[in-house]
Amino acid sequence: MNRIYKESVKVITGVINDTVEQMNTKEVEYLESAILDASKVFLMGLGRSGLVAKGFAMRLMHLGIDAYVVMETITPAASNKDLLIFISSSGEKGSLVEIAKIAKKVDMTILTITSNPSSSLGGLSNKVVFIPKVADSCSLAPLNTFFEDTVQVFTDGVIADLMAKMGKSELDMKRRHSILE
Repeated sequence: MNRIYKESVKVITGVINDTVEQMNTKEVEYLESAILDASKVFLMGLGRSGLVAKGFAMRLMHLGIDAYVVMETITPAASNKDLLIFISSSGEKGSLVEIAKIAKKVDMTILTITSNPSSSLGGLSNKVVFIPKVADSCSLAPLNTFFEDTVQVFTDGVIADLMAKMGKSELDMKRRHSILE
């Protein structure tokens, strides 16, 4: 078991490194600018991509950005001053596409982080951050592990960059961290 664990970690981190090297830095800059310019930031994904979206929302909140997860009971109304970020490898999940259509009606800025820029979500988005697929799933990284892990690491990198741009420290973020746990 130990051999498989180590081999899996090496394969996954290698794919993450390869993928990040292929990403378009202009798309990353657009994402960061859109976040900083938005009145509120809404995030959504399904399954493990949804968990990554929630983690990203939490870190944005720690930076002092009004960030919300779509479909949570405390999610406020959205307006044309807000940003909606989808995280979806396929960009084809019906419920995400329907929410994107609703967001279009209120003229929200829509950004999708995906491996399929020509997807339905990609077509509804103002901008796409393309996560290149550099490897297919395998027994060492089943299902969509490469996409989800890459986006988790990618969004953590975005947070670090936003910290620098906003002049925030880890101590600033810690002040916003939950104490009720």
